[in-house]
Formats: sequence, structure tokens, C-alpha cells
Amino acid sequence: MPNRSALRPVAALLGLSLALAACESAPVTGRQQLILLPEGQAQQMGVEAYQQIKAEQGVSSDERYTGPVNEIGRRIAAVSGQPDLPWEFTVIDDDEPNAFALPGGKVGVNTGLFKVAKTDAQLAAVMAHEVGHAIARHSAERVSRQVLVQVGQQAVGAQYPGMAEVLAQASTLGLILPFTREQESEADHIGLMLMAKAGYDPRGAVELWRNFDALGGERPPEFLSTHPAPGSRIADLEAIMPQALAEYERSPYRQG
Repeated sequence: MPNRSALRPVAALLGLSLALAACESAPVTGRQQLILLPEGQAQQMGVEAYQQIKAEQGVSSDERYTGPVNEIGRRIAAVSGQPDLPWEFTVIDDDEPNAFALPGGKVGVNTGLFKVAKTDAQLAAVMAHEVGHAIARHSAERVSRQVLVQVGQQAVGAQYPGMAEVLAQASTLGLILPFTREQESEADHIGLMLMAKAGYDPRGAVELWRNFDALGGERPPEFLSTHPAPGSRIADLEAIMPQALAEYERSPYRQG
């Protein structure tokens, strides 16, 4: 039998977590969240990481990239529900087709993304996805989840030292990776609604992931990945597309 005293901190922290989780909910989806990291601390960490990335990777001043990134970012931030965040949209000089978001409204778009995002709507799909991460405080939520997992691992590992490695692997496969994929899917959902509200055709999100799928390259099996497979993302986006199209039709930013 496990030592009950070793499990008491876990039970106490889980009880606190459940209480806190009821106080937070993700925008658009309404999913209940556990966030232990204070907003101010998370934003400070985000600013520091953002400055470091810009210094190490370099920032592009190419107007072909900076023009659409700033315009699309401005429109999406305006409809994000948090327009007063210190939003910053930067083009990073990196050939990897990727983008990222950090706490406090710091969004980076790699120059390499333009190999895949070929229209404003496709670029808006990526940027709205990243804004979705930011406004849902996904980074802080991941940190909070990892703290709980580590506390649980330490408590069980103290009682059963030989199981520490197995427990760590089980936690990664059974808790951390599925939760990260859930956040990615949620950012897709939030982003789809934001891009539609900002006047960008949400069908561009499906086109974007078809482009990523066509790009190829080696990918781990979905259950070993931090991100859903492109096919899964497309299916999920198509399922909520009618709602997004209705939002798009109502958008005052819509052109044509």
C-alpha cells in the first residue's frame, strides 16, 4: 500500500487545482482551465523570451512579409477580446515554416511560413491560431499542468523508486502529449472564429493545412506528437466551419 503521508501533498494540490480551475475558462470554447501562474509573471517571462528569440534569430524588415503580418495582426488583435494587450507581431528571419505565441500578446512569424501560407487568409489562419494560444493563456496552463504531473511523479517515485522512469514515460504519453494536442486543437478552434470575425475567409485555414500536408517531411505518429496530424486538424476545422462562415458573413471587416 502507498504511504498515505506521501500522497497528502498531491491530494491537497489537486484539491486546490480543482478550485482554481473553476475560476478560469478558455475564450470561445469555454473549456475549464487550471492556471496557477500569475498573469503578470507569465507576461514578463513572455517578454524576456521574445526579446531573446529576436536577438538570436534576427528580425526581417522585408515589407513583403512585415506588411501583411502587421495588418493581419492588427485586425485579429482588435477582435480578440483582449485588444489592450501589448500586442507585437514580428517577422523572424527563419526558414522553418512556423510561428509562435508567447504570453502577453507576443507573436512571431517565420519568413519560412510564407512558403506554405500563400494568401492573406492562410496567413491569418496561422496568426489567429497563435493569438488563440495567447488569449487562452495556454503557456501558463501547460506550466501548471506540468507542475501537477511532477508533484505526482515525485510522490509516487518516493514510494516506488523503481517505477520513476516508467511513470515519467506514462505521464508523457498519457497526460502531457494529449493535453498539448488538445490545446493545439483549441487554438485552431479559437483562431478560426477570430479570423472569420476579422474578415478573413475561414476556409483559408483548411487550405493552409492542405498545404502543410503537401509539404511532406517526416512526422511522428500523432500519439507521439505535440500537434494533431494535418488530416485531423482539417476534419476538426471542417466540423466547425459552418459556425465560422456565419461569423465571417457578419464581419464588418469582410471585403467583397
